[in-house]
Amino acid sequence: MKKVITTGCGLLLTSLLAGCMGGNANINPIVEDRSAPGNGVTVDQNVGSDVAVTTPVDTGQGFTVINSQVAAPTPVANSNPAIIALLQGAREQQKQGDYSAAQSSLERAQRIDPRDPHVYLRLADLRRQQGQYLQAEQFALKGLTLARGKSGLERKLWFLIADIRSEGGDHSGAADARDKANLY
Repeated sequence: MKKVITTGCGLLLTSLLAGCMGGNANINPIVEDRSAPGNGVTVDQNVGSDVAVTTPVDTGQGFTVINSQVAAPTPVANSNPAIIALLQGAREQQKQGDYSAAQSSLERAQRIDPRDPHVYLRLADLRRQQGQYLQAEQFALKGLTLARGKSGLERKLWFLIADIRSEGGDHSGAADARDKANLY
């Protein structure tokens, strides 16, 4: 009887530990929110709609975002300063040819806000530059799904899809995408 109780307790303990070790894919990861006042990030509400201005901020990704009044402002769907900083940083990294760092920045932005179509636009463009046309088009199509009702962004995404298809050798598909872009 003692052996049965010991074995039962052992199995129970093993089950509990295994349950603690396994992850739940349906739970969103905890993400640090750096948008609290005083963290060196501000959004200027006076520059017009869909434009954000950031002050210098260290993102922890090896780059610093410079005040976008000096550089071109980045249009954004929301005013989350962390997303703005990551998108601007990824753009600079991509320009410098550091695709790995740009990908890391964009994936972090995607984890923070998985419903921001601008993140998918940037991911699609990065994949296009890397020659990964199938992934690029999938990211752009996901961005289109999230950009419903934002005609300027939908137009950009359709033109990007046209470029992706053209570079991938699908010229008729590219023409169709350009036609859709011109509807906006």
